[in-house]
Amino acid sequence: MHDDTYLLGIDIGGTGVKTGVFSRAGELIGSGYGEYAMISTVPGQAEHDAHRWWLAAVDAIRDALAGLDASRIAAIGIGCTNGLIAVDRLGKPIRPAIMLWDQRALPEVERIRELLGGEAVLSITGNPLAPGAFSLPTILWLMHHEPRHYADAYKLMVPGGYLAARLTGEFTIDHSRASTTLLFDIRRRRWHRPFVEALGIDEAKLPRPVACDEVIGAVSERAARLTGLVEGTPVVGGCMDTIGASLGTGVLDEGQCFVIMGTAARVAGPIRTGRFDQRFMNCTHVFEDCWQYIGAINGVGSALRWVRDTIADAERQEAEQSHSDVYDLITARAAQSPPGSKGLVFLPYLAGERTPIWDPYARGVFFGVTLGHRRGDLFRSVLEGAAFAIRHVVELLESGSDLDIPEIRIGGAAASSRIWNQIIADVLGKRVISLTQSHTEVLGAALLAGVGLGIYGTYHQAVEQTVITGDTFVPGHAAHAAYTKLFPLYKQLYLDNKDHFRRLVEMDLPQGWVTEGTPGQTIRT
Repeated sequence: MHDDTYLLGIDIGGTGVKTGVFSRAGELIGSGYGEYAMISTVPGQAEHDAHRWWLAAVDAIRDALAGLDASRIAAIGIGCTNGLIAVDRLGKPIRPAIMLWDQRALPEVERIRELLGGEAVLSITGNPLAPGAFSLPTILWLMHHEPRHYADAYKLMVPGGYLAARLTGEFTIDHSRASTTLLFDIRRRRWHRPFVEALGIDEAKLPRPVACDEVIGAVSERAARLTGLVEGTPVVGGCMDTIGASLGTGVLDEGQCFVIMGTAARVAGPIRTGRFDQRFMNCTHVFEDCWQYIGAINGVGSALRWVRDTIADAERQEAEQSHSDVYDLITARAAQSPPGSKGLVFLPYLAGERTPIWDPYARGVFFGVTLGHRRGDLFRSVLEGAAFAIRHVVELLESGSDLDIPEIRIGGAAASSRIWNQIIADVLGKRVISLTQSHTEVLGAALLAGVGLGIYGTYHQAVEQTVITGDTFVPGHAAHAAYTKLFPLYKQLYLDNKDHFRRLVEMDLPQGWVTEGTPGQTIRT
């Protein structure tokens, strides 16, 4: 391959499709982004119009290729979030995609537990039983509640495989994303037929499992015409977004760890033992003898966004007037509060929680509020709550998996916040290295294609040539000591309130605006 070869990475995320054209050295040559909206008309349900993914991807690919010679694109890699898409023989969706945030299949989890047993599922798939994050409960929900859609489905796809099918006509699922179906043998890397048969699933509806860097097909004439790509451009199997992030952050060896701080956070890294902790999500890695643990934390960027939207009116107004970033103003105000926020502790469970408690009933808590607390203390406690959640996950890794994690690489929204990075370093007592590239997962998807086509000899060579690190943050002794005092209280708060959280949810109190009482009286509840 020549030095003027390009690679195209695509990532289907929760709110939009990102694309990036990269040089062999990892330089971003062109990029694009296409948005789409969540469909949530029933509480607890979360869907996407998968056709909008395709339309958004077409636009984003065209934007990334603008002014470039598309014939220089050597190969395409695709990363993705999780969801279940039932498609016809042409690869077109027959109903909206059911996304990972969807909780409708919770009763199916108990059905699976009764038929297969939780321990059996963990031993084969390396993963715990849970709705949303894993596809199997959703497949069963479709079988039992929408039998016509299930019968009409030619294949049951994930977002990356769906987009690959629209580009190539091939129906596949990469090994890493297959690991999150609860039907995949995570060690043998194939569908586990005893589970498929015991649950009455038609195996013909499952896509073909492929290695992440396997060339699965080429861009079709129709897809080329729509996207501006060249017909025949190779497409590789792709990966789940967290594997893309592993490549894009340069984390390939056991003991390395990265955190992607988005709406949710993912604490992840490679393991080679083949022993899996049920408190984590686990998937195959790009290496045959390696897997990846994933600690998925819900309330990170989403908690800070909630702060912005509810209690940061002054900062929002100042940002509008000064044309500055509201989050910079919020974190600057937080920096005025001391470590520990004057004894204020925040549980970041605004959307329930996954790792390590796996409790959809968990709720957010400000604990220790006094008349002496100010808005900056609230802001800082939210940043600290997210950092405590990360420490909770890392602590379990080091104690339960015998890993030594000396430093954390951080990408995503928090990577550009010096204040938040320092708080995380102080809470963990570890070095934090920021990754200021905003296209981590997209770069990772492109590197898959580069290794698959032989443009890079190995993955280590690929990341050495392309991954750029930013500043290093060293923990302060006094701040770490303060946080170490608070951390046991942070963990105990959840245990003390666990039953109260569930009781509160089961009360089924009214949400939003209702009208009651005297005519014309509107009460917000």
